[in-house]
Amino acid sequence: MSRAFALAVVFALVVAVPALAQDEETTATVTSAPSVLGPTGAIITPTTELPPVKGLNVGYHWISDTLDTAAKLNAAPIPKLELGLLWYDPAAAGTDEELIFNAKYLFVEEDEKNPAVAAGVMDIGDEVDQTWYGVISKVLNKDGDVPIAINLGGASGDTISGFFGSAKLAIHEKVDVIGEYDSSELNFAVRARPYKDLTLDLMTVDNRTDREFGAGVAWSTVW
Repeated sequence: MSRAFALAVVFALVVAVPALAQDEETTATVTSAPSVLGPTGAIITPTTELPPVKGLNVGYHWISDTLDTAAKLNAAPIPKLELGLLWYDPAAAGTDEELIFNAKYLFVEEDEKNPAVAAGVMDIGDEVDQTWYGVISKVLNKDGDVPIAINLGGASGDTISGFFGSAKLAIHEKVDVIGEYDSSELNFAVRARPYKDLTLDLMTVDNRTDREFGAGVAWSTVW
């Protein structure tokens, strides 16, 4: 745990210090990127965020003891719809690799008074753990120095079962700090955007028996 925390601090400083040296008038915004399980979201859990229309994000995550590979691609071919693929390779011996399909639909967009509302399914074909979920999201202090995105939802699977929630705090235009409750445990991450379309994640997650260290990278574009 102490090693993971120390690495997270170093990571945040390496990315944040050059960014903080730039124009102080730049406004911070919450950065979106794919979650470990595929959909655009927080650390493990989904949010209402989507790629822009005709946009996509591509990502990769690794977690020290339980996950060798989680490579994913999400695309928004039409407004309010995200379709995704996840190539999942657990670290457990004897566990097969799986190709998983995900989908999310944004029913209500966020406005000044109302939160965004989305629902979706992870693992449509039930290869590992089919999970239906609903989630609402609201960005507080959107035009302030430190915006914070609050996400609350519920899910029906085994990995995420029941209530979940997350908060993403934009401490700078290029650095978010994320805290998450994944329906059973607390996870934490630093998400940095050193370049316009590139995000880097450094995280500590609880697998219900031990706390692990993880990392991820994602890239986004519009076609």
